[in-house]
Amino acid sequence: MDTSILINSLADMASFVTVVEEGGFSAASRKLGVTPSAVSRQVTRLEKVLGVKLLERTTRKMDLAVTGRPVYELCRTMLDSAKEAVNVSTCTNEPVGLLRIAVPKALAKQILEPILISFALRYPKIKLQIKVTDHIVDPIHNEVDIIVSIEREPIPGLIAKELGEVKIILCASPEYLRQQGAVLRPKDLQKHSCITLGESANDSILQLQKGSNLQKVRVGGRFSVNHTEIRLSAVLRGLGVGLLPDFVASEELKKGNILPVLSAWKIKHNYQGKVRLQYAQSKFIPERVKLLVAFLVDNYPK
Repeated sequence: MDTSILINSLADMASFVTVVEEGGFSAASRKLGVTPSAVSRQVTRLEKVLGVKLLERTTRKMDLAVTGRPVYELCRTMLDSAKEAVNVSTCTNEPVGLLRIAVPKALAKQILEPILISFALRYPKIKLQIKVTDHIVDPIHNEVDIIVSIEREPIPGLIAKELGEVKIILCASPEYLRQQGAVLRPKDLQKHSCITLGESANDSILQLQKGSNLQKVRVGGRFSVNHTEIRLSAVLRGLGVGLLPDFVASEELKKGNILPVLSAWKIKHNYQGKVRLQYAQSKFIPERVKLLVAFLVDNYPK
């Protein structure tokens, strides 16, 4: 490609990235301070120059075309490189810039909070923006640099590093078990008050497995909540047998304030699996992203 044409296309490439990350021409135009039609013309011009279709446009939504994804990733890298060039021009050797990370709620409070605060204190010129959510975040459309998730399998197309593993366990207070009796088999749970998430009807059906033996048990109870710390408090207060991530229950288990129930059985549950740190693949990865990745890997409790 002729150098002059390439230079003239740089602004169009930046606008294309903004359209993808903002989810449409109107939102991109507001961010760029121009009209939607001007942004649309830039993307159309870029498609003509490159000879590929970048976006799939319908009356309801706009998505990246198959041929547009590699172009987006390269243009995104170009913008990241430009930002780093600006940072270098500030004549500082310290890492700087905005760094965005999405983390699950319970994991954020119980494990990641002190690590992320320590990182922020160590690198004062990095602006750390933390999005706490239990929903799967798309690093492209949600404008985050790193995601931490609890999944059985990594998200395709992203670089993944394992930090640890989360297991769901059943627990109850010693007093509750003294009053209501021990739970010796999965079907015994039907006689007990169980504290579940209550997010869907399926939350009342527990699947427990020991070896090749898989059992499904419908449970009930008078208290359900989709917040792990509240669920832990309910277990401690003797409201019933509760489902908890192992990292939430660990301290109270060590103290003997709660006891494991059916510990020989593995619970099949959505909110468990490998804890993974993931980020977009790119030839150019900003130094601040590399620093946080290394910091999380080194400091995540083993």
